[in-house]
Amino acid sequence: MMRTYVFLALLCISACVINANPVPDSTPTATTPAAAAAAATHGDDDVQIVNYSNDNVGANGYNFAFETSDGVSRKETATVKHAGAISVEGTVSWTGPDGVQYTLNYVADEHGFQPQGTHLPVGPEPAI
Repeated sequence: MMRTYVFLALLCISACVINANPVPDSTPTATTPAAAAAAATHGDDDVQIVNYSNDNVGANGYNFAFETSDGVSRKETATVKHAGAISVEGTVSWTGPDGVQYTLNYVADEHGFQPQGTHLPVGPEPAI
């Protein structure tokens, strides 16, 4: 009886291996709105970094900025507020497939992620 189960298991495994088709890479190439907009209007090979700065200030935070040839730009600054708490402020801008320039400003701190942009939907005010 055990031989039958082993035989069936091996048969199933070999059928899976024989019928296995390679799965195309489904990893998205654009993970942010800015990257999606860039990918929609330019091939990845066409876009180049035209401005870049990065300052790691160690335990006190960091800041960086970049701009690409397709008009995407991003700046971000992080500061340590107190032991174990960091505050991050930043902005990212891009031109959408509709030709509109979008800007997203954000803060991430002990109150969570707080995005702001004219293109974002506005929810109801919280009840007090």
